[in-house]
Amino acid sequence: MSNIDNNEIVSDTIEIKAIVPPEEVVFVDMVFKSYEGIAALTLHEAEQGLIILDVTPGTREMVLEILRDFQKEFPVKIIYDEGLKS
Repeated sequence: MSNIDNNEIVSDTIEIKAIVPPEEVVFVDMVFKSYEGIAALTLHEAEQGLIILDVTPGTREMVLEILRDFQKEFPVKIIYDEGLKS
């Protein structure tokens, strides 16, 4: 039996919110799914392309790098990065 507290796991994630073109949401989701465990994507407002990525401190930089790479192909606007909190 594990001694891991589920609330502790949730609090260890960092939320990144970004806006991508709605027609690219499925592509973005598939890319993050292909990197098993790097991020959990939730579509928040489909019409605007608002996505929420739950990442760990250890995967945050990789996720941000992938989002920057997407910018070479289509607009990506990071509107919130919980990892920047002081």
